[in-house]
Amino acid sequence: MPSLYRHSALLFALALLALALACAPAPAPAPAPPQGLVLPPQELAPLFKRGDGDGCLLRPAYQAERASDYLVRYFECWTRSAPKHSRAELWALAQPLVDEPGLGVNLRKRPQGWYQALWRAAGGRAYPNTDWKGLTLGPCNLRVLPSREPDFAQGPGGGFPFDRLQQTSLPGGLPVRVWLVSPRGDWLVAETPLALGWLPVRAVGRLSAEQAAQWQQGPFVTVTRDGGPLRTPDGGFLCDAALGWLLPRREGGRAAWRVRFPLAAPGGRAKLGGAFLPRGAAAPFPLSLTPANLEQVAGPLLGRPYDWGGQWGGRDCSALTRDLLAPFGLWLPRNSADQAKAGVEHIPLDGLGNQKKQELIMRRGIPWLSLLYMPGHVMLYVGAPQGQPLVLQALWGLKTRTPQGQGRLVVGRVVLSGLNPGEQLPDLAQPEGLLLPRVTTLALLAPPEELCPRTD
Repeated sequence: MPSLYRHSALLFALALLALALACAPAPAPAPAPPQGLVLPPQELAPLFKRGDGDGCLLRPAYQAERASDYLVRYFECWTRSAPKHSRAELWALAQPLVDEPGLGVNLRKRPQGWYQALWRAAGGRAYPNTDWKGLTLGPCNLRVLPSREPDFAQGPGGGFPFDRLQQTSLPGGLPVRVWLVSPRGDWLVAETPLALGWLPVRAVGRLSAEQAAQWQQGPFVTVTRDGGPLRTPDGGFLCDAALGWLLPRREGGRAAWRVRFPLAAPGGRAKLGGAFLPRGAAAPFPLSLTPANLEQVAGPLLGRPYDWGGQWGGRDCSALTRDLLAPFGLWLPRNSADQAKAGVEHIPLDGLGNQKKQELIMRRGIPWLSLLYMPGHVMLYVGAPQGQPLVLQALWGLKTRTPQGQGRLVVGRVVLSGLNPGEQLPDLAQPEGLLLPRVTTLALLAPPEELCPRTD
């Protein structure tokens, strides 16, 4: 009887499981744009002329120069002899938070002195108190102060998902230079190719001089899409790689790329282990800058969620432009204001009327090699196939105004758009809700003479 009971119970459990699987919803499609927001078709193929797929956009020799410069900047934190940033600069990251205290995870105002207490407890005044090279042991978050707690701004525009303590997300296998370890040994200050900030000690593995030299000599593969699993030689999962990562390539591996990846070793050190990455997720660095490769790299980003500071594995505006161009060996700084100063020429647009701005963008802008900047936001100019400028951007939202007050139409994703999306909406705040009136700079990332000649 007990055996029959167990058999019946098992059949009943299996029936429930089958029912649950049958009723499970299918994966949700990409969300539609907010109601009333008109966007062009969210596909990149129409931006490229038929037959252009294999043609280069940049002369190969010039792209090779840019890739060489990329590696110099990428490893700069390892090659310097003294900290790039002063103690005052480290504290300045947190000063705006001290001046305007934010809200904690419970949406209660921070108590007086909360930020200063974090700084003192972590020994910020002792910076620098050490000096060693390391690698991030996986994706991690660089923080403005040594805390995993969020800090939300008060008032309009504050709250989730804008954690003011989030400096930026970091990829796995990223070179870092450690200049301070906290008295408790739980946090460290790291200079990275992207930014300065605080990391949990367990996010970084320390390297010997020999290991650093081995890692730096390359050659490298670049990750060309999100979500490619990095696996150990025996098939164990390490982490998902993401677009823009750079990893040393090893010999062998026909079905997958064989790369180096840092693993945690005793005493906080790193072991340079071997790992495998799917062939379709990476390519030798730098990837040739062709229309076909641009479409392959940028296409999957359309519709991806906006993510301030990359805290949840997504991208904000400047991370999108940086990560998209990184596989091609084109270096961009991490934040939008610095990106506006990058490249070879900066064309001021502030003070021009909208029509003149638009004409200048289309006349001087180089599709896929130009940035459009406004304070706090950056976009990649991709051309004007229908006589109107189009940009690829990670857009959080557009300002609105109603009798009830100011608000925001949340877009919250990567979109292909014109420069005045939502202009037909009655509640859109004008001109501050439009993009074109606020664009101040056109930054060219390559000189026109280094473009490949067109064949049409």
